[in-house]
Amino acid sequence: MSTKTKKSGKKSSGGSLFSGISPRTRNTILVGVGSAALIAGLVWAYYALTTIPPPPVDKVAAQEVTDYLGNPRGYGRLSVPRREEYLVGVYQQFNTPKGMEDLNRALRSMSMQERQVFVDATFDVARERVMVLAEEFNRTPPKDRQRFVDNAISNFRNLQGNLGGGGNPNMNVGEPFKPLAPEQSDGWNKVLFSKTNARDRAKAEPLIDAMAKRLREQKAQAARR
Repeated sequence: MSTKTKKSGKKSSGGSLFSGISPRTRNTILVGVGSAALIAGLVWAYYALTTIPPPPVDKVAAQEVTDYLGNPRGYGRLSVPRREEYLVGVYQQFNTPKGMEDLNRALRSMSMQERQVFVDATFDVARERVMVLAEEFNRTPPKDRQRFVDNAISNFRNLQGNLGGGGNPNMNVGEPFKPLAPEQSDGWNKVLFSKTNARDRAKAEPLIDAMAKRLREQKAQAARR
């Protein structure tokens, strides 16, 4: 009596990722994925190996700090939160009359290209701060929004005054960047449109409009005095 030999292998109930795909196509996909992973790994390695670590602000001179801020392989490669954290550390470390003078002198020694690198990287920090503020404003009840705007304007003016050295040109760390600022409103509009998207602009518009209106009111009040 003859017996039939049964196959011991079992078919998988779930199916393979490549089921239904020819071996040639499967190999092509694997090579493509592998190449993409290799390229990504090489890019990551390049950035990791060429990115300059931030100098500790409490252990270096102002010149070394500004060299880092303007280096294309330095400050701008940090994540946005890390950039903000580093800037806060710089401000806290040099926030003395002598420190601000040293920082101002070092910033003035930066080339225009280095200043532009710093400005471009810092714009992202400012944009994130504005978006956080805009979201808070949009959640604020209408009856409390004027107080919110007044506080925002006051905080901005305080920061502007501190960075401006209180009128002392030798302590004004914003002065070296004035040549990079557009002189007309059209120029500012072009900058904003090139560095923001429609969704962010729509979210920030209520806050920006409210602040602009409040600033006009404050200016009119001051003129009547």
